[in-house]
Amino acid sequence: MSGLASFVLALLLLAAFLRVDFFHYLFYLTVGIVVLGRWWAQRAARAVAYRREYPDRVFWGERPVVRLELSNRGFLPVLWLRVHDSLPIELSSPNFYHRVLSLLPRERMVLSYQLDCRRRGYYRLGPLSLEAGDLLGTTRISLSHDDAATVVVYPRIIPLTQLGLPSRTPYGSMRSRQRIFEDPSRVLGVRDYVPGDSLRHVAWKTSAIVGRLQVKRYQPAIALDTTILLDLDRADYSQMRVYVASELAIVLAASLANWLVEHRQAVGLCTNGRDPLAEAGQASTLLKPRKGRGALMRILDLLARIQLTEGHEFPALLRRQAGQLPWGSTLAIVTGRVGDELFPALAGLRRAGFSVVLYSVDPSTAFEAIRRRAMLIGVTSHAVWDEADLEHGVLAVRGQP
Repeated sequence: MSGLASFVLALLLLAAFLRVDFFHYLFYLTVGIVVLGRWWAQRAARAVAYRREYPDRVFWGERPVVRLELSNRGFLPVLWLRVHDSLPIELSSPNFYHRVLSLLPRERMVLSYQLDCRRRGYYRLGPLSLEAGDLLGTTRISLSHDDAATVVVYPRIIPLTQLGLPSRTPYGSMRSRQRIFEDPSRVLGVRDYVPGDSLRHVAWKTSAIVGRLQVKRYQPAIALDTTILLDLDRADYSQMRVYVASELAIVLAASLANWLVEHRQAVGLCTNGRDPLAEAGQASTLLKPRKGRGALMRILDLLARIQLTEGHEFPALLRRQAGQLPWGSTLAIVTGRVGDELFPALAGLRRAGFSVVLYSVDPSTAFEAIRRRAMLIGVTSHAVWDEADLEHGVLAVRGQP
């Protein structure tokens, strides 16, 4: 702008001293173009509207499309419009989208770009910066919008073939080899009555047909109400693998939750990780066991946001949360390195009536000694050291007795 001002001033001086009509015409023409261009740019910019369309929740590995809809609602064309959208580096490289375009009166234009969602997290899109101006570039009008566009990328979910989680809760929907847990809603057939059978289980119509008392046989079943307790205390992971192992722990927790929901079981999540959306100073987050896809989405939302923390000891979390969980449910403990201080907490959970399964995701652990020690207190243990262990089934991983 300073260059143009100098040019206009020079024209004015030449026109005044030389008194040449050409310089007067050129001076008036330049001033008119500048004034008209400024007025035009301001009026056209006020008529620009935009809208961003995007999926706010994405599964790992997807490539969602973000659409930017720009429209000129006025009767003046937008001579040029610069579009700059800032993006998280985890979802796009380079971490911005940039275009320069023009809009005719009443014109609508749709721009689009893709995100590469291969890292779970809670991300913000934008701010979206729009800048318009006149033809000479002497006027620039900023139309930046500090909108709150967020994208949640769920952690990777690996299909599990079998879990073998124990349970003490009868009358569920999963088949069991424990004959003591029989589901009255699942009749397998009938058998002859023996002394001690309940009269409530007598099949009276069948008994009348065969001429002797017949008793209904039920399919054994258990209710696998499970709470996943996820350790994200940085001190429980080796320094060399703190990121890889903690992310593997989150993938394992998401895969466990998905398997349980697919088998119509109630699942919850408790973690000492830091939730950026939680209140300041909150030491842990508990999602109580529930059934259905809604429960899984709540867990995946939390697992997408959760971050490593410091100073929130995991054994203290186990002791603190034990009283808030239903008796007889299964606790899936997911942690990094298993230290000596964890075993008293595990033993306490066993004495409180819980079925406990331990998963270690840090390969720096001497797991064979830990497995034997866990067996002494009735805790099943697994070592999951990379995602390949999950892809081949949890029961096939290292350390399985």
